[in-house]
Amino acid sequence: FRSPGAPVALYFLAIGFAFMFMEIAFIQKFVLFLSHPLYAVAVVLCAFLVFAAAGGWLAGRWQAADKVTLAVVAMGVLALLYLAILPGLFRALIHLPDAAKIIISVALIAPLAICMGVPFPTAMTRLADTSEQAIPWAWAINGCASVVGAVLATLLAIHLGFAAVILLAVLIYGLACAALMSFKCGE
Repeated sequence: FRSPGAPVALYFLAIGFAFMFMEIAFIQKFVLFLSHPLYAVAVVLCAFLVFAAAGGWLAGRWQAADKVTLAVVAMGVLALLYLAILPGLFRALIHLPDAAKIIISVALIAPLAICMGVPFPTAMTRLADTSEQAIPWAWAINGCASVVGAVLATLLAIHLGFAAVILLAVLIYGLACAALMSFKCGE
């Protein structure tokens, strides 16, 4: 196996970290609203995985030239919007029955997760066309970043807060876009 170039490695490292940062932070954000940590983990994790998969599926059908950048910008806007509105929204809706709160939670997570599902399969498709030997490395780098990212997100949240972890995730996704531009242009 030949190792991938630095932009490819950075891209898959960044999207692994950023995805986990966002997921871990949003699990915490939904704990109080869903009334129990177990409900928050189950609902948020399931919604992120299902809708990120939907985003990956849509990415294969979406013909936009720069779909990753569009998805990351949309995800960043949504994440920042959610940081601003979720506390008030949750206070206003906390009285609802559990089933309604679960449906609302899934509806809130879906657009964010769809956007977050675009970067990985889009870059894998690009690698399949340009540098197939880098695919195992990309999977490995992304998998390692996901595992380390879950732990790191928790540690950072303890010291900086969950809002800071979400902001870091948005910035790291931006870094991934910059890395993608590099390996688009010839890595």
